[in-house]
Amino acid sequence: MSDIAATQETRVQRSVRQLKVLSRRYGACFAGDWVTGALLFAQAPLIGWLCAVVWGGVERDTPSLHFVMALSAVWFGCINACREIVKERAIFERERLFGLSLPAYVGSKIVVLAGLGLAQTLALQMAVEWTVAIRGPFLLHTLSLWGASVCGAGLGLLVSAIAAKQERAVGVVPLLLLPQILFSEFVLPEEHFSDLVSGVRYLMPVHWSYQVFEQAAALETDWLWLSAATVMLFLYALVLCALATLALIPRREI
Repeated sequence: MSDIAATQETRVQRSVRQLKVLSRRYGACFAGDWVTGALLFAQAPLIGWLCAVVWGGVERDTPSLHFVMALSAVWFGCINACREIVKERAIFERERLFGLSLPAYVGSKIVVLAGLGLAQTLALQMAVEWTVAIRGPFLLHTLSLWGASVCGAGLGLLVSAIAAKQERAVGVVPLLLLPQILFSEFVLPEEHFSDLVSGVRYLMPVHWSYQVFEQAAALETDWLWLSAATVMLFLYALVLCALATLALIPRREI
């Protein structure tokens, strides 16, 4: 029994060590390709500026602005992550032969992508709030959008783990975002939702991020529901990362 415990502890320690090494390596590679990184980051202030242009005449936030910001955060995460596994499939397969830990590999991706997502989230917020006053605590909005971005990164990594080519992974991203819009109250009033639509809506990261904005802007804030919505975003991201990890297991090992 002690031998088994020692083996498990060794595996955990090895995974943690690999996570640190892989995160540094991925961060260095990402920083080296600074043009791509700059283009990805530039999306956030650009979209924020467009939101400021559209809502500038209103000079205050609306539910539609909350939804657009939440949807933009999921988009950032998806487009950042959708090519990050499939583009290095050959390297991944080779390192698997030498004991690469799958959780450490996926974890290293999400660590770096979460950092990029946080920078994009702040850029989006500052670009919007330069013109439009958004009700509620700024840091709470940041946490909500960051959670949505990490969920988007989890979706992107899952697609990237399954896709055979980069082009296919990128092509799937719009199909991931469309349900975020379709299963929302902006398409159909909530009273007309079927049981199926109501249930599927809770699987959409945009829904939870949007709920945080709406509760923060309410006259009587339901802090319990707001906290639950925030926690759900990060739990959902964890589940998506776990699915991406499982998708990388060769079928012969399942």
